[in-house]
Amino acid sequence: MMYAFLRGFMRFMTRTFLVGLFKVEGLENVPRTGALLVCPNHSATLDPPMVPAFLPRDDTWSMAKYEYFRKPHLRWLFNAYQAFPVVRHTADRTALRRSFDLLRSGQALIVYAEGTRVDSGVLAAPEPGAGFIALRAQCPVLPVALTGTRECMPKGTIWPRRVPVTIRFGKPFMILQRRPTGERVTHAEAADAIMPSR
Repeated sequence: MMYAFLRGFMRFMTRTFLVGLFKVEGLENVPRTGALLVCPNHSATLDPPMVPAFLPRDDTWSMAKYEYFRKPHLRWLFNAYQAFPVVRHTADRTALRRSFDLLRSGQALIVYAEGTRVDSGVLAAPEPGAGFIALRAQCPVLPVALTGTRECMPKGTIWPRRVPVTIRFGKPFMILQRRPTGERVTHAEAADAIMPSR
């Protein structure tokens, strides 16, 4: 299967190039079965291929910006890596429908709550879309903190640098639809709650 090959290739390349500098923490926190919303921070082009490669599940899908699917060769690669397009900063009904279908079938979905790569190296305000999915799906949310990827492959570079890189899988949790007072949790509040701490 092409997805298994690409994930294995990414793991091999990462561990070979960053030997002695790369760490994966918190694997024991990752549920191996059942619907799971995976929410990493996003600060480098390395993040989207790296997270599914080291997530210990083979039923993982990723949202990726629509622009990546315009060129045939990139579209093939992203489809092979089990990614599907989303029009960012909009209520993309097609992407949302597919997200809920995947989660209802017990698979894992990777969503970058910030909605785009953040080059500053600090967490940006999350998009409410991730909060909407978390509230609607009512499945466990897995925060993922990536550190060092921005320094490893800064914007504009074509070859990574040897620097320490860590993927840290946090403990899964549920987003409650209502506060103890009975008021509904907003999509923005839910999105804030799922952001990984660094």
